[in-house]
Amino acid sequence: MDEVWQGRDRDRALRLSWRCNEYEFAKRLDLPLMGSAKNVRAIIAVAIDAVYTARHFPELRISCSRRNGWWHETRRYRDPDFTYYNVVPAIDALVDAGILVDYDLQPAGRATGIQSSCRPAPWLADVALPDLRYEVGEVIRMKDIEGHLVDYRDNDRTRRDRAMLTKINRCLADADIGFNVPAAIRDGNAIHLDGYAVFPSMTALYRVYKGGWDRGGRFYGGWWQSCRKTHRQHLTIDGQRTVELDYQQIHPRLLYGLAGLHLEGDAYTIPGWDRDVVKKGFNTLLNTQDFPEARGAIAKNLGVDRDTAEWLILDITTRHPDIKSYFHSGIGMSLQNIDSEICRQVLVAMYRKGIVALPVHDSFVVPEEHEDTLSQVMRTAFDAVAKTARKLF
Repeated sequence: MDEVWQGRDRDRALRLSWRCNEYEFAKRLDLPLMGSAKNVRAIIAVAIDAVYTARHFPELRISCSRRNGWWHETRRYRDPDFTYYNVVPAIDALVDAGILVDYDLQPAGRATGIQSSCRPAPWLADVALPDLRYEVGEVIRMKDIEGHLVDYRDNDRTRRDRAMLTKINRCLADADIGFNVPAAIRDGNAIHLDGYAVFPSMTALYRVYKGGWDRGGRFYGGWWQSCRKTHRQHLTIDGQRTVELDYQQIHPRLLYGLAGLHLEGDAYTIPGWDRDVVKKGFNTLLNTQDFPEARGAIAKNLGVDRDTAEWLILDITTRHPDIKSYFHSGIGMSLQNIDSEICRQVLVAMYRKGIVALPVHDSFVVPEEHEDTLSQVMRTAFDAVAKTARKLF
């Protein structure tokens, strides 16, 4: 199941996507007895997630809805064996057994926006997990504007993308994606790196839309996407060193293209301002609906007062008068849809050439020997999608 943050800083959604040798796992943890085979599968899946969380995210709570309607609404994104009628009882049984603790029980009858949550017992961090494999489940995902997974009807786009991702994910699963970082600490199924962890068994990609098929659509799921850029340079593919190429300033370039113009210079360089501050402010302007919202969001995101935020907006607008009509217009998710289509075309083109490409939103990692091929494919994809986008805006 997709990681869905529930609005509280220390919650993560229950994941029912890890699989392992159930007999081996049951020998390592004394689980409560359950009735049917489906109930046994459910309690093992919840317990695996509890151990996983205790070992790698001990500061987080695990959240899960107790509303039957939610389980019905999100059934597309789960193994059909995992339902309200066996997962919720499994959680209750694990709470009674002391495997899950500190249960914050929310009302089950209506949607409140806050799910029930608990903590894995701290001693679970010492339980060794068998080799885990990750099942990605539904690879085409739709969220509402608040970020909650919702159901949808399949269409030509979803069928096309699902077939495409099935092929690419098979290619990624067959590739030997390595990681040569001396400071990395391997812990069973995880690699710990300078304050965070990655999970190399997570190689399958999925695509996430938000609020409509013309909003969002970026690709997620690959463990390399969680790596910092300084660490990604140590990736290997089938034993070969890699290179990462990105679309620099992709959203400013797309906006100028939509306006029928060409971006001159660095979009984020403005005298008197740090470049990273300008970049964050620029992106905030694209993802807000009006000036007051933009000013407040920039003040909050950058930790500045509203007057400073207003000066930053003024300077960005002065730097980019030709595209100012797009600022605080809510165009950000539409731009993500455009850049995700560029990514799709790059992935498809590289797959057809038999080259493994690891996407990181607006960049791609490939073996060094294929750098020139990737560069050409990226230029072709950008020009083709940008040309189509100009006709739609």
